[in-house]
Amino acid sequence: MPPLPGQTSLLQCTGSLGCRIHGHVLDADPVAGEKLPDYSEFGPIVPTLPTQNDRYDRQILVQPEYMTIPRGLHSSISLVEPPYLATGWSIHMNPEGSPYHLHAGLHVVSDLPGNRTDSLRCWAEQFEAQARALGLSLPTEYELYLNPDAEGKTCKYYFVDHVNQTVFWLEDIDPYRHDIELPAACSVEHIKYALQEQYWKHCEYFPHRPVAAKHRNELIGILKQARADLLTSTMCTFPHTADECKEFLQIIESDDSAESNEYTNWIIARLWVTVSRHRYHTFYGEDFAKISLDQQRYDKAAPKRSAIDGALSVLFFYMPRKREQELKLLFVDEIAFSKHWRSFISTVLDDGRESCAMVPFISIGTASTLRHTNTISAAFASFSSMLALGSIASALLLSQRYAGAEKHHAINVAEHLSQLEHPTYGYAPVAAIYCLPRALMFWSTIFLTAHFLGGVLDLKGLIIQAPAIAFCFIFMMCLIKVNSVLGKGYTTSEPVGK
Repeated sequence: MPPLPGQTSLLQCTGSLGCRIHGHVLDADPVAGEKLPDYSEFGPIVPTLPTQNDRYDRQILVQPEYMTIPRGLHSSISLVEPPYLATGWSIHMNPEGSPYHLHAGLHVVSDLPGNRTDSLRCWAEQFEAQARALGLSLPTEYELYLNPDAEGKTCKYYFVDHVNQTVFWLEDIDPYRHDIELPAACSVEHIKYALQEQYWKHCEYFPHRPVAAKHRNELIGILKQARADLLTSTMCTFPHTADECKEFLQIIESDDSAESNEYTNWIIARLWVTVSRHRYHTFYGEDFAKISLDQQRYDKAAPKRSAIDGALSVLFFYMPRKREQELKLLFVDEIAFSKHWRSFISTVLDDGRESCAMVPFISIGTASTLRHTNTISAAFASFSSMLALGSIASALLLSQRYAGAEKHHAINVAEHLSQLEHPTYGYAPVAAIYCLPRALMFWSTIFLTAHFLGGVLDLKGLIIQAPAIAFCFIFMMCLIKVNSVLGKGYTTSEPVGK
């Protein structure tokens, strides 16, 4: 299965693992009339990437039918004749079930059907000739992926360097002209990890080549360090959880067989895809490496504060400020992690459920002490009931909107977070909405308390009324003070501390 559903406009992290980052879009057009490269997307040779493989998008319909089974079929009595393959070709099987073909002598691999492999030799020889014409010496351990179209007019390709763990082409890749979905980079070293991700994606799709012991051991060390970091820090940038790292380690270390196989190679390659992408996202090896989740590396205008936002923050007991900081932390540099989203949205929904659980107590309190002769107390009771209903309604709306949101992949989370962010006010408006159930329930409780204290008006005599009025005044002052104290931790625009 693919790690994540693909999207052409987004760079994404592996499926349930977790992260996604927006790509940088190039706006300018190439200079009109400029001569195209000799090998361009407009010619017969088309550069491509492993992640642009359409293996998960192919739609082929079949029609099963009942058939007579010959005696001894698939046994030693009557073995099925293997499909025809041209000289030098061998068929391999990806652990997911898709076959592919390899020609070790030509260093060519392809996932074309077996009846179309004859044309690949011509394309491979053409690439070798072009490399010689360009004066290029191909690496000692390389592979060439070929995928010609059905008519044989064009051929998608990329080279793989197994020694340096990268992919490359016979031309300079121009993002304006070539349909190559690589992200923008800050340096030559930075783009290295984007290319390394593509290398391991190739190894995942075509896992016939044994993974070197040093890469396997390095991956084990990375997962162990990441697990320790996750257990001791809340700002670890690794996309997996500590439990997931433990499970991955158990899978890798449990296979202690001396011989490598396609299954082990596939597992290690897929995990290395995640590690390489994580290193790209965190600027691994750079002076400005992102070593904490709240570190921002891309410039972004700070959201504006409106008077309504300030008023809502006070009226909602500064809860929106906290939610706003949490939302910002979920999408620093427009990178989203599914594990952090699951924790956040679970908290939001739990707040709604807890608020709904308070409604019966509010209803009992207002109904049992309601006095129609005391209009002030009755008004407080009505306000309390209406606010409680508002709390229930907002909680139900959030619950309906985010049903199953705990299972969303990172790409869905990132798309949602980018849509929630207001271009001017950031996450302040949606943060206030997330706080509605709890804030309204708080106000419902306050009006219920005022309803109880409103009974003071039914008391007779100054000696009895004076202490009750004083108690009401002290109670209100305490609420104001508590609200002020609670707001001190969320008055800045900085992310929550480590």
